[in-house]
Parts: sequence; structure tokens; C-alpha cells
Amino acid sequence: MNIDDLNPQNTGTPEVPGVQVPNQAPVQSVPDTPFVQPAPALMPEPTLVIEDPSAVASPEPAPIPVMEAPVVQPQADIPVMESVPVVETPAPAVEVQAPVEQPQPAQSSEMVAPVPIPEQKTEPANNFGELPPLPGQTTVGNSELPPLPAQSVAPVNNQEVTVVNTTKKRSSSNIILVILALALVLFVVNIDAVMAFVNENIIKTNPISTDVPENNNLVDGFIKINDGNSDYRIKEIRFYNFKKSGNNTLLINYSSNKNYNDVKGLNLFVEIYNSNKELLTKQQFEADAVVNNEARPFLITVDDTIYSYAYYAKVVEYTDSERNATSKLTCTFSDSNENYLLEYKTIYNFTNNELTGYEVSKKVEAINNNKATTNAVNVIKKEHTDVTRYEVAATFENNVLNYKIDLNNVNEGYIPFYSKGTTPTIIKEKETAKKWICE
Repeated sequence: MNIDDLNPQNTGTPEVPGVQVPNQAPVQSVPDTPFVQPAPALMPEPTLVIEDPSAVASPEPAPIPVMEAPVVQPQADIPVMESVPVVETPAPAVEVQAPVEQPQPAQSSEMVAPVPIPEQKTEPANNFGELPPLPGQTTVGNSELPPLPAQSVAPVNNQEVTVVNTTKKRSSSNIILVILALALVLFVVNIDAVMAFVNENIIKTNPISTDVPENNNLVDGFIKINDGNSDYRIKEIRFYNFKKSGNNTLLINYSSNKNYNDVKGLNLFVEIYNSNKELLTKQQFEADAVVNNEARPFLITVDDTIYSYAYYAKVVEYTDSERNATSKLTCTFSDSNENYLLEYKTIYNFTNNELTGYEVSKKVEAINNNKATTNAVNVIKKEHTDVTRYEVAATFENNVLNYKIDLNNVNEGYIPFYSKGTTPTIIKEKETAKKWICE
């Protein structure tokens, strides 16, 4: 018997008793109603059991055309055949389980060909639940459907599947980035207030340890130049690492636990001494500002003599009396021969050991009126001419020259013996080298 003889009224897909074509609604469904496949339910597997082997005429069934099959009406007079698993269809990722074998009477060979199932759109889960098994069906296949976003998927093979909603995580990350960006903007806008708060309440409460101990490795109160272990502290400012840096430049580093905007108002002076602890020069400590917990260099430029003699240093704060204290250094020179007698004297005036001016007196006393005596007189006479050219009050009478220089009021172009601020040590050192006597 051919399989077409099972239903002579159907020229398309053959009717098989006890078999419902997949993807079709049950017999009781209302016509023209679109079928909605339930997402969580598993597609039933068609099972065909034939009790009478003689009902099948040929072991090789003819190919069945792929088409929409009408609802199959079960017929009671056809024996039930053994269940056969349905071959996997082109639908998305459908898992087919093998049928569960039940004890059955002697049965014949399998006789069902695969029926392709048209691809259908997967709909969200509904309230239909699982379809009841068909008459004579012994197994129900499970099919795994793709999960929808932010939904819980029905268990597959007795395992629970959970879908994580990454959209919420992504939104949370964006919010955190926005908050961090706003915090950064607020910090930049209010950085001055933040730094003031930190300086006042944190750093000031916990001073840095680099400023202790105070006045370390001094020699009789002096900082030894080029000794990296010497440091001196005054007014919460630490001076250290005093050295010669080349090109007639002396360098000293400083740092502080405090902010100072008016540095000149501190009235601090850096003094440079020779190896005999004689003052060579001094310079007021000046800077744009002293910044809390920030190390900076202070440079002092000197001449060749001071640079070569520099050996010790000090940082001092002068009192009013020290700042206004005055002193003098008198240097004299005399020379005589059979022709003339020379008597030179210069009195140097200092305020707080800084040169402010000098008084000059030079005299030539002739013994013999000859060329040598004339030359000696012409030397001091020329000096008188030079100083009067710069409106310096000077007199020249009877081979005696007298004038006074105020370094606070010198006309441009005039070159003094020594510049303003020169210390007595330097003047004495240089005048002694010229055979003058200074005391």
C-alpha cells in the first residue's frame, strides 16, 4: 500500500493517523486565526506508532512535498506506529531530543520522513503554557529559543538561564563619569580655596620634617660654603646647600613651612665671609615670594675677588640700631724722595658695614723744583679736573686736593673708587695690596 492511499482526498501532504503536522494549531483552533508559538513551551515532536506492519506497503516512502498542511483528523482504525524523532529543521537553533522508549508490543520498522517546518517569528511568552501530548505520543521534544533582553528564559535541559541586563550597567557607568567630570571642574575652579584650606589645616598642623634640625653643622655660627651638610634656619625659612656655582655666582637654596609675599619686609641679609670670617659682601634676601613647602634657589653675583675669597656665609636679621650703625675706615699712603713728599689719605664712610661715600685729601710737597716734582703735582691736578667735570665739589690749592663723594648722589659717568655697599674688608684688602695702610 502506498502512503498516498492513506488519504485519497488529499493530493498534497498525506494524512497520517495520529500525527499532527508541526507549526499548526490543534484541531479545535478557530479558522483564520494566526498561530502564535509560545516562547517558553517546547515544540511537540510528532510520533507515529503503527501496530500492524502489514499496513505499510513499501519500506521506502516517496518524498513528501514541503507545503502548508491542513489540520489532520485522527482516524481510529489505523494502527499506531512506533515513534520516530523529527529531523532538525532550518528554524533558529532548535534542539531535538531523542524519544523516550516505552514498552511496546512487537513493532515494525520505522516509516516516517522528515517534514520541513516553515520558519516562524518567535513571539514573547504567552499564557498558553505547554501543549498537551497528542494521542499515542510518548515523548515531547525541547527546543531552546533565543532569550529576549531583560527577560528570564525558561529552563533548558533542567538548567536555569539568566540574562543580565547590561543596559543598566552602561547607564550607571555614564552617570559615574559625569559626576567625576563635574567634581574635576569644581576642583579646578576652586583650587585656590582648596590649597588655602590644605595649607592652613593640614600642612600647618603637620610640618615637614626636612626643616629639622635647626642650624645644622655650623662653624662658629657660620654656614660653610660648598658643604652640603650645613644649613641655617631663621623665621621658619631654612637656608641650605650653599655653594659656588661658577661664573662668579653663589647659590643658596631655601624652603619654608610658611608663605611669605613681602619677602623684602623680612629684612634678612645673606652675608659672605672669607676664611678669616671677615665680611666680604652682603645682599638682602629678596624673592617674588616664599612658597610653603617649596624649595627654591637664591643667587648672588659677585666680582672675582669676592668669589675667590668666599668661604663662609650667614643669614641675619638686622635690628634698627645695627641697620643705622655707621663706621669709618681710614687708609693712608706716603712716599718721599730727594725731590718731593707725597701724603695721601682717604676716609671711607660706612653704614651697617656698607660703603656710602668717601673723603679724599692729597698733598704734594716739593723739595726740589724739577721735572719729577712737576709730574707729581700734575697727577693730583688732573684728578681735580676729572671730579669737577661731574660736578663734584673739589678744591685744589697749593698742591693740595680735597673733595668728597656721596655714593647716594653721584652723577652718571663718574667712576668711584669702590661701588656703594662695598664692605671694609674688601677695601682694606685691595688698598693694602697697593701699599696703603688702612685702619
